[in-house]
Amino acid sequence: MGATTFWERWDSMLPDGSINPGEMTSFNHYALGAIADWMHRTVAGLAPAVPGYRRLLVRPRPGGGLTHARAGLATPYGRAAAGWKRDGEQLTLVVVVPSNTTAAVHLPSDPDEAIEVGAGRHVFHCGSGQAAGGSAIMTSSTQV
Repeated sequence: MGATTFWERWDSMLPDGSINPGEMTSFNHYALGAIADWMHRTVAGLAPAVPGYRRLLVRPRPGGGLTHARAGLATPYGRAAAGWKRDGEQLTLVVVVPSNTTAAVHLPSDPDEAIEVGAGRHVFHCGSGQAAGGSAIMTSSTQV
């Protein structure tokens, strides 16, 4: 229906373009936005480490039956992204850090340890965090 925000109800605007006469019609309702924020920050693991995204925090938390997740957004410095894919107990994480920014990357295999990276596209292979242990390997890093 052309929405640019999360609506309180999926049928806030009717197919003919009229507004639903019901009592709960909001075209900017944060409840569903909170879910999207959680998916970006927790599932995909992409969050600001400081206001304005000058420094990123990448800390994905794969779990449940999910086999992959990814998120991206436009920051004042360019596009930032984080995405992971699980293959058995191995996980591949791809992080895109915009120019003039840095990121602290926490891998599921060692969530307490941060790997500092600069601008560019970075690919990591590690344990999925579902089993104990596993060392991280950065297989490629392309600076921008």
